[in-house]
Amino acid sequence: MKNILLKIVVIGLILMVRLSTVSAQESTTLQFMKGMPQSDLLNPALHNDSSKVVIGLPGFSGMGFDFNSGFAINDLIHKGTGMLADSLVLDMEKFHSKLGATNAIQQSLSVPLFSLGIRIKKSFFSIGITEKEVAQFTFDKSIVTFLKDGNAPYMGQNFDLGSLKIDAFHYREFAFGYSNEVIKNKLTVGAKIKALYGKFALQTERMNIKVNTAADGSSLNLSSDMKINMSLPATLEYDSIGYLSGMNTANLKAGDYMMQKGNFGMAFDLGGVYQLTSKITLSASIVDIGKISFKKDVKSISKVSNYLWTGIDFSNSIDSTNANYISPSKLVSQETDKMKNSFLPKQSEVGSDPFKVSIPIKYNIGGTYQINDKFNVGLLDRLYKNGTVSTNTMTLSGNAYFGNFFSLTGSYSMIGNSYNNLGLGMALKEGSMQLYFVSDNVLAWADPAKASFVNARFGINFLFGRQRKVVTAE
Repeated sequence: MKNILLKIVVIGLILMVRLSTVSAQESTTLQFMKGMPQSDLLNPALHNDSSKVVIGLPGFSGMGFDFNSGFAINDLIHKGTGMLADSLVLDMEKFHSKLGATNAIQQSLSVPLFSLGIRIKKSFFSIGITEKEVAQFTFDKSIVTFLKDGNAPYMGQNFDLGSLKIDAFHYREFAFGYSNEVIKNKLTVGAKIKALYGKFALQTERMNIKVNTAADGSSLNLSSDMKINMSLPATLEYDSIGYLSGMNTANLKAGDYMMQKGNFGMAFDLGGVYQLTSKITLSASIVDIGKISFKKDVKSISKVSNYLWTGIDFSNSIDSTNANYISPSKLVSQETDKMKNSFLPKQSEVGSDPFKVSIPIKYNIGGTYQINDKFNVGLLDRLYKNGTVSTNTMTLSGNAYFGNFFSLTGSYSMIGNSYNNLGLGMALKEGSMQLYFVSDNVLAWADPAKASFVNARFGINFLFGRQRKVVTAE
């Protein structure tokens, strides 16, 4: 049963990425949320909770997920008007108008397995084990332009559809953190070193597509140049003439997949918190500077393809009594096979080149202004960079703490080109147990089809030895 479930997860992940995927971008609302130990995920020097011991256990620590794109589902598919009011319509014009020159769909999932934090005077030590998955699909606007307009406007031209990139990977992170107050009541610095073990990766090194239509419209030539790297515990299969036909996962074992250590990498977090005045605190951090080297179960596919479409001649498919008769379905099947064989890689085009995957890096800079001992306001600017794609987020938050047991944060964020993001964070402590939920866009849950961004983090912390006066920033 475990093997079957694992196959479903791995194949589902691959399909999700291939179809158009939905970072482990942590919530910006979380950064200055009072009483929350997870603040050190964004800055290893920032500790908004004063507990002496913080524990996160498997099954209790919850999870975090994130989806971000420059458009909403509703921009492409929505209810029609007039005679089509009871139907869903495909609106390519609206979708096209929402796109930039290069577009990205980003998704991530983070599942904490175990965490432990220990405070000793002005120092804080932490360890954490987390499963992480990141996916990103990027495409140029020119591809949608071609789908919308067809090839008629480009007769006799070589039309560049641009680049397609599909990247996804799953890894386990072992993080070891330390922070310390180096200037009394002024400056705290922190760092994390992370050992990364890659489990799965799909990397598009290049995928460029061009279309050339003859001036008289008699033919269309589709050409592509691609290189795709993969690391996954599966065997590629080929048909009788040497073309790739599928993947065999019969020998995929859950234990082997989850415990493999052949793909190793390192990453680092660096951060600082500076108490400018009694009311103003400044902070800055760089999170996830690192890479994973994939060397185990690697497959690399390099393929230059050309497919010439000249139409299908059905003249011998009219009279079935004709000696040269050929059925229409057979003609279509032959053309389909021709197109398939033009783009499917041959066994000779598949290698085993090792490759490296960079972890998306996050730059954070912000500060808080203390209104009173229970409430402050925060401003955070974040740059998230995954390959050639960057997303900037600006978050304004109000952070309150009541009675040493209830934390409440409200936020407004501008995320890329999305400006309607209202966030909410809540944490309730009962005894040593703290339940929490935080999201940067709670409006998305009311109507997901209209949202271009949605994320959430939730779970349970176990806190011991909390001081009565909460440390808002160290």
